[in-house]
Amino acid sequence: MKTTSIFCAMLMASAVVVAVPAHAAPARTQASGTVLWEDQFNINGAPDSTKWGFQTGRWGAAAGEQQYYTSAASNVAVSGGSLNITARRENPPDAKPAPNNFTSARVVSMYKQTAKAPVRIEASIKMPSAQGLLPAFWTLGMEPGNEYSWPRQGEIDIVEIPGLNGPSFNVHGPAQNNPNQDIKGGSGIGPVSSGYHTYRIDWLPDKITWYVDGIARFTGTKAQYEGIGGNWNPFSGAWPHYLLFNVAVGNDWVGKTPTSQPYPQTMNVDWVRVSTI
Repeated sequence: MKTTSIFCAMLMASAVVVAVPAHAAPARTQASGTVLWEDQFNINGAPDSTKWGFQTGRWGAAAGEQQYYTSAASNVAVSGGSLNITARRENPPDAKPAPNNFTSARVVSMYKQTAKAPVRIEASIKMPSAQGLLPAFWTLGMEPGNEYSWPRQGEIDIVEIPGLNGPSFNVHGPAQNNPNQDIKGGSGIGPVSSGYHTYRIDWLPDKITWYVDGIARFTGTKAQYEGIGGNWNPFSGAWPHYLLFNVAVGNDWVGKTPTSQPYPQTMNVDWVRVSTI
C-alpha cells in the first residue's frame, strides 16, 4: 500500500485494549453532526458507482505487496448488508507466479466523494487478522496536480491491521524540506476481537484523534508532527482526501504471507460515514 517510511516516530504512547467476544454487526450509531455522505451497503451487487471506483493492477508492488487488485465480484461485492473485499490465492490476471499469485480489491472514492478537515470519518468494519495480511481503511490527499504524488499528497491511516497485531493508526506526509521524503507518525493498540468494530477519526486542521468503538486511542497534533520534521499542510484542510478500503497481501512491513496461511481472507464493511464534528 505504501513504501517503507524514511522517518518513523511514535507521537504518543500506545494503549492496550481488552478483547471482547466476537459479535455480529452492531447497531448503526447515529451521527453527532450533519451527515455529509455515507454508504450503508444495503443494495446487493457492485459498490455504488456514484461513491466508489476501483484501482486495479499491482498497486503496492514497490512496497513488496503480493496481490493484483481487480474489480471482479469474487474480490469485491456488496451482499448481506456489507461491502466485502476478499483476498484470494489464485492465478492473477497478469499470470505472475508465486509468491505474487494473489488477487484482492482496492475500493476508492477518488473523484466521487471526498472529506476535508474539520470532519469526522468512521466505519464499522470486521477486519481479518492473518500473518502477512494488511487490511486497511484510509485516506489519500487530492492536492490539485499531485493526486498521485505520495507522500506529498498526505495519507491518513484510519485503521490498519498489520498481520497478527492490533490496530495501527498513522499519518504519512512529506518532510518540511523534501516533498518526496516520507515522515510517518502514529501509534497502535493491542489486538481486538474478531468481530465488527467502529473505527473513526475526528480530523481537525491542527490535530487528528483516532477512536475504536467510541474510545479515543491516540491523538497526533500539528506541533508534534512538525517536531519530527513533517509538513502538516496535507492534513490542514488545504485540500480534500478520498477514502480507500483494501486488503493487501504481504509487504515490507508485515512480511510475506506464508504458504501455510489459509485463503481466502475477507474484510467486511457494514457502513461508512462522513459527517461534521
